[in-house]
Amino acid sequence: MKKILLIVGFVLLLTACSSAYLKNINIKDLETKIKNKETFILYLTKEDELGTTLKNTLESVAKDNKLKTFYINTENLTRSDLKKLKEYFTFDESNIIVFVNKGQENTVLSRIDNTYITTEDLKAEFKTQGYLN
Repeated sequence: MKKILLIVGFVLLLTACSSAYLKNINIKDLETKIKNKETFILYLTKEDELGTTLKNTLESVAKDNKLKTFYINTENLTRSDLKKLKEYFTFDESNIIVFVNKGQENTVLSRIDNTYITTEDLKAEFKTQGYLN
C-alpha cells in the first residue's frame, strides 16, 4: 500500500511540474487578460490525439524556455463560453496556437495549426513572433 501511495504521489508531482508553463485558462480569465491588454500565447485544443501531440510539443518548448503559455479545451466549453471565445478568435479547426499581443491577436496568418511541428520549428516561430530572444 505504501508503495502505491508513493507511486501515485510521484505521478502527481510530475504532472504538477510539467504543467507549470502550460496552464489551463477559463474564459473569464482570458477576457481579463484581453481587457488588460496582456501579451501571451494561447493554445485552443479539442485534446484529441492530434491536439495532445501539439500540446506536448508546446509544453516542451514552453518549459525549456521558461515561457508561460495558456490553453483552453474547446470541447469542455459551454455554448455561451464558446460564443465568447469566438468573439475574440474566429476558428473552425480545433488545434491552433494563437499569438496575442497587447490584448489582440497578432494576425490570423501567424497562427500555428501544424500538429506535427517539431520543437525546433515551434521555438523558431516563437522567436519570429517576438516571444523568445
